[in-house]
Amino acid sequence: MDKAELRRVVIARRDALDLDVRAAKSAVICARLVELLDRLGTTAPHTVAVYAAMDSEVDPAAFAAAAAKRGWRVAYPCMLSATDAVACGQRMCMRAVAAGDASEAPFIAHPTRAFAAMNVDSDHFPIVPAKALDMIIVPLVAFDHAGARLGYGGGCYDRYLPMLSPACQIIGIAFDEQRVDGVPTDVHDLPLPHIISA
Repeated sequence: MDKAELRRVVIARRDALDLDVRAAKSAVICARLVELLDRLGTTAPHTVAVYAAMDSEVDPAAFAAAAAKRGWRVAYPCMLSATDAVACGQRMCMRAVAAGDASEAPFIAHPTRAFAAMNVDSDHFPIVPAKALDMIIVPLVAFDHAGARLGYGGGCYDRYLPMLSPACQIIGIAFDEQRVDGVPTDVHDLPLPHIISA
């Protein structure tokens, strides 16, 4: 099965999960992420990047709230305009969002829309350098036992993850129903060192 077909099949499988089942599984995954946070401690300022769930994805909102409550800075992906993407060589950046300000962040409300730098208040939602992240939560469509990840086809995370500090914890999250026997990979596809599923 090629990537496009596998993507279609697994998204349909994920979409078929009952809403209550998805919510319960998301809660289990968030609780496991919080356990990881607590192991890292709060002795120094920490920053975690999460994502705003779309459609039937695992929802990391409870984890983001727990991280903020523990004093962690929380950042979200912001897709870049074509001009900005060319200038920095990336299609997305991470922007810090203070607790309670998520409803004001246009890139959270519209996670796939591209924003020009001048259209986002960088004082209110500053860009977080990739090297400043201590943890990043990565969305995915499908995964296998080797940690291979099938994303949505844009390559945003494949380009972004190599910019992270070697100490950054990279964690994919998914439902067990997204596990497949094997994910077809290309040279640029990076396996994830950790995947939490429920």
